[in-house]
Amino acid sequence: MLYVKCVFAGVGALIVTSILYVFGYYFFVIRPILPSVPPGTSVGIDIRSFLGPLFWVIAIVAFAAGFYWTFRRATV
Repeated sequence: MLYVKCVFAGVGALIVTSILYVFGYYFFVIRPILPSVPPGTSVGIDIRSFLGPLFWVIAIVAFAAGFYWTFRRATV
């Protein structure tokens, strides 16, 4: 049961971090590009651009941190 609780904590950390990553990617990478687009031009956002290697590294580290933090606190 201890490992299930730790996995849920890891998944929770992964979800929160993924949402923060998507908002941060939009505000710091995509949004500064938008003012340089000529008026009247439509702009599409490719969802696959969010899922680059940096996303997966951040997601794995967030899961591991959430899992380890809960596991360490539960075994002390």
